[in-house]
Order: sequence, then structure tokens, then C-alpha cells
Amino acid sequence: MFKDCMLGDYKVGAFQRKWFEMVEKFGVADKRWAQDMYERRHSWATSHIRRKFLAEFHTTSTCEDLHAVISWYVKSRYSYTDFLHHFHRCLMFGRAKEVEADFECAKGDLVLTTNLKQLERCAADNYTQTIFYLFVPILDRTCAMRVVDFEDNDSYFIHTVSRYGTPGKDWHVVATSEMSEVRCTCMKIECFGVPCDHIIVVLVFNNVHEIPRSLILPRWTKDEKVMGCSRWA
Repeated sequence: MFKDCMLGDYKVGAFQRKWFEMVEKFGVADKRWAQDMYERRHSWATSHIRRKFLAEFHTTSTCEDLHAVISWYVKSRYSYTDFLHHFHRCLMFGRAKEVEADFECAKGDLVLTTNLKQLERCAADNYTQTIFYLFVPILDRTCAMRVVDFEDNDSYFIHTVSRYGTPGKDWHVVATSEMSEVRCTCMKIECFGVPCDHIIVVLVFNNVHEIPRSLILPRWTKDEKVMGCSRWA
């Protein structure tokens, strides 16, 4: 139940309800450690960290991946000199992988596989290869989404989005009339920097064929490294 509270994609109210149900069930509501953990919920609960940009990385997984790479090159028995030598090899490996990824991004041909060809082509033209392949499953999941309600407030529209087979769990997507600014209550774009499936279904609903520039995070694009180098030149 704690894992569900920590990683569950809930609104704040739903998280609080599940938390208090859990501590009551296990009889730890009056324990100081449980109270302290709840007070620090803004640093570990998905419901409370949605607005923070984390690039889909979790602290522990990032450390584990880094340790796994370094362990191939550095051993505890190494002397200081050996450590520096092998750690340099590790850095060279990382830089070589980066050059390889840059080459594939610039020269590699991406195969379009979803039914939303125009949006997928826009993603392929803008995103790096790695981000593109993370974005494709989002496009695939869009087929299970439906806009079930629509409200016109003159300067902006409110769309209520629901996933097929899960009635009662809705998301609200707010968009300007020109679709230049789009935001979703799931806040995944604020956390990851890539439009969520709720936003994509709203774009499809409004017959938008390209991802709005406001939804494309510059750091995930092919041109960002070139632009970054020119700024420092």
C-alpha cells in the first residue's frame, strides 16, 4: 500500500485519503515516524512532485545505473593511480556513447509505427532519437483515451478526458483557442517535458496535426546541443 501511495498517479486529495486509510489499517497513525514521513510527502510522493521537472528519473535508479557503469571499470582493489586510469576509460566510454547517439540522431531514419502519422512525424523531426522512442508509447496509449466533455470559456477550452474502461477517473486539459498553450491536470509534461496522452488526444480531438512549440522542451530537441554550443562560442 505504501508503494501505491508513493508511486500512484493520484490527485492530492486521493493521495491523502489513501494515506490515512493505510496508516489506520496498520495502526501506525499515532507513530511519530509515520507522521514525519507524511510531513515530508512533498519530497517523495508522486502526487506532490508533479510540478517538479525530474525528466522521468528517480534518484535511486539514477545512482544504480551510474554505479553499474562505473563498476565495469573501477574496482575496490585499485590503487589511486589505477583508479584515475580506469575512471578516465569510463569517461571515454561515456563520451563515445554520446557521439554515437548524436550520429544516430542526425543520420538515423526513424520508422513511424503509430496511426497518428502527422504528430509522430512532427515528433521525429524535433525530438532526439531517445526521446522520440519514449514518446511513441504515449501516442499508442492515446487510442484508449476519449474526450468525454468539452467546455468553451471564450479564450480557452476545458476538455475532460477519460481512459476507456476506467470510468470515474478523469483528467482536465485546458487549452487556448489556437492550441498554442495546453496544460493537463496530470502535470506529466511539467515533470517529464513531453506531452502526456491526455494532451495528445485533445490535439487529435481539435484536428491539430503538429505538436505546439510550447509543448516541445528545447532540451529534448536535436538542435539543442548545436544551439548550446553556439551560445557558448
